[in-house]
Amino acid sequence: MPPGVRLSFSSQHVNRRNGAEVRVVIAGDSQTGKSCLFFRAPTFPHCDGLWVRLIDTSRIEDSDRVDKQLKLADSVILTYACDRPQTLQNLTTFWLPRLRRLHVKVPVIVVGCKLDLRDKNQQLSLERVVSPLMQQFRQIEACLECSAFRRNEVVEVFFFAQKAALYPMSPLFDRESHTLMPRCRRALKRIFILCDHDRDGALSDAELNDFQVKCFNAPLQPHEIMGVKKVVQEHLSEGVNERGLTLTGFVFLHALLVEKGPLETTWTVLRKFGYNDDIKLAGDLIPPLKRASDQSVELTNEAIDFLKTIFDEFDGDSDKVLRPCELEELFSTAPESPWIENPYKDAVERNAFGGLSLDAFLSEWALMTLLNPTFSVEYLKYIGYPSDLSSTIRVTRRRHVDRQKLRSERNVLQCFIFGPMKAGKSALLNSFNGRPYSEVYNPTNKDRYAVNAVDISKENKKYLVLREISEGGVTKLLANKESLASCDIAVFVHDRSDESSWKASSELLIKVAGHGKDTGFQVPCLIVAAKEDQDSFTMAIQEATMVSQDTREEAPMPISVKLGDIHNIFHRIVTAAEHPHLSIPTIEARKSRKLYNKLIDRSLMLVSVVLGAAVVVGVGAARKNVS
Repeated sequence: MPPGVRLSFSSQHVNRRNGAEVRVVIAGDSQTGKSCLFFRAPTFPHCDGLWVRLIDTSRIEDSDRVDKQLKLADSVILTYACDRPQTLQNLTTFWLPRLRRLHVKVPVIVVGCKLDLRDKNQQLSLERVVSPLMQQFRQIEACLECSAFRRNEVVEVFFFAQKAALYPMSPLFDRESHTLMPRCRRALKRIFILCDHDRDGALSDAELNDFQVKCFNAPLQPHEIMGVKKVVQEHLSEGVNERGLTLTGFVFLHALLVEKGPLETTWTVLRKFGYNDDIKLAGDLIPPLKRASDQSVELTNEAIDFLKTIFDEFDGDSDKVLRPCELEELFSTAPESPWIENPYKDAVERNAFGGLSLDAFLSEWALMTLLNPTFSVEYLKYIGYPSDLSSTIRVTRRRHVDRQKLRSERNVLQCFIFGPMKAGKSALLNSFNGRPYSEVYNPTNKDRYAVNAVDISKENKKYLVLREISEGGVTKLLANKESLASCDIAVFVHDRSDESSWKASSELLIKVAGHGKDTGFQVPCLIVAAKEDQDSFTMAIQEATMVSQDTREEAPMPISVKLGDIHNIFHRIVTAAEHPHLSIPTIEARKSRKLYNKLIDRSLMLVSVVLGAAVVVGVGAARKNVS
């Protein structure tokens, strides 16, 4: 056994991240009593075979190794010396901030050691001293003082450390407001709905008994059921009605159990229903997805039909729009709404009141499934998907096979939007989501998404995801060999009134097309001349004519978001993506640097748009030199 490590046994069963082991790490300033406390630790009885591993960091000289132990901890004992007030201050200025910096979010027990050495003339109220500390650092579960020399309160220290690791309070309860934490309330609501088999809004005696048997493997006697309902009704009249225990009463009962103890009851309930210590469903809801980098994941028809049913169920006023309050209610059984932060927050079209149409609702799900399939499946589970979760998603065909088959079968198509600053990329995304044009320039520093449904025909609806690549993000993107694997089509936007914008867009196209050729992940491309409401630069018509002659196709498609003249561009993007073999730029694989620079200098890399089903991209100068 390494120095500074001891093992004992706990009598508790719990699903911990470290398996059948609880790691308690003792840390703090030197000479604060860590080692004495460590050697006075009691040996817990060996019942169910759950190891308790105690680690004394005073035996570890390397700071990085201390950090490693703290990151692996299930609970942390932070020590200070009762006879040295500065060591208590150091918990606030050094040790607790250190835990935050390391993202250690496990319960913390603050322990004052060497109580026998404190000056009797400097007695302080422990509660008064540590109360501000506990308000500032919510992960602190308890504060105690002890004397390892006199064996005072030592057993209690390790009891709290073990208890906090197994059944932490901070995820369940807010001590300041004396209320359950939001995520805990939401989990209990979902559990209540799952146990309310007849969907009448109350747990009958039979349903309460089924709940008890599921969680604790023992039935409730009739007088026990009556006792539970009586306790609830005495404190909360609406907690019980003629049908049984209501949701309000069920949540109140657990709040009472958490506040008064024991915490084991509520944690047992949560874990029986699959929740982990973060009060989220465990991450093994579906088997690991096996897919190549050029395959994507989409919702199945079964999942989409379920979401349509859910949409109608929560559309209380039947106006075909989910208002923000209705959307909040829909996700009230999940840890939080999945769309409150980027990239989902502003990715879809909303009405003037922030409501979502069915297309916008399904578009959010399409984006979430594309970017994070496991996250999407998890939220389907939260909102009540009733069947096997593996039936909710499907892996699409590989994109290189799509090119061979001359057709894409994807229902969700991802389009990368490239272009220099002020070219009009963001305006294009805003128009896709129905947002008004704005003259104010807000540079995009991070990749941004927009998604919407595009009707190709009466029977053919696709979900198009636009991903705006910031100008600064292009180099990072192309540094990854597989960066274009998830792309169905690339669009290059330039300001038609600015020759430098046109040149920069051409350079980007050559870089991207060359990267696709070199890596084997070639993508269809399209160039868009934005700001049609402004005069084009002097040589624009001449260069467009030259390319038209070389390629025998049309020049880039002009649009004006400001005037609302976008010429059905999103329909055309989808059409081009559906026929990926037609729009691949011609790039000589063994091109010399001289040819590369020549193409850039002449700015002759243009893409032609066919007004029918196909979009053809040509590189006139490259073809001329190759031939």
